Amino acid sequence: MPPETPTSSDLSQIMHSIGKLTGEVRAMHEGTTARIEDIRRDIARLEQAGNERMNRTEQALSTQIREQGEHFKHRVDGIDKRVKDLEAEDKRLIEKVAKVSAMGGGISGALIAGAVEAFKHIGN
Repeated sequence: MPPETPTSSDLSQIMHSIGKLTGEVRAMHEGTTARIEDIRRDIARLEQAGNERMNRTEQALSTQIREQGEHFKHRVDGIDKRVKDLEAEDKRLIEKVAKVSAMGGGISGALIAGAVEAFKHIGN
């Protein structure tokens, strides 16, 4: 059997199907392109939101560090003042001990000198 020759109606139907298929492919392409653009915009929004969140976090941490730094500075200043007060008290105590030691040494020397003189008179 010889192959059939397509009729004009068959060609018209084939051309119509090709046109329809081309339209559907074009619609799919446009739809896919639109979805890709939507995804790109979503990614850009997510990146921007992430950057904004990061900036807020950095600002909050900077504020905390600054506040803690001030608090720490006040504590160190307080410790510095206490150390200076203790050093001054230590200096006063050293002076008192030196005075008492000097007085004790002077009194001891006088008692020994008196005892030596007493022994001299007793021995004579």
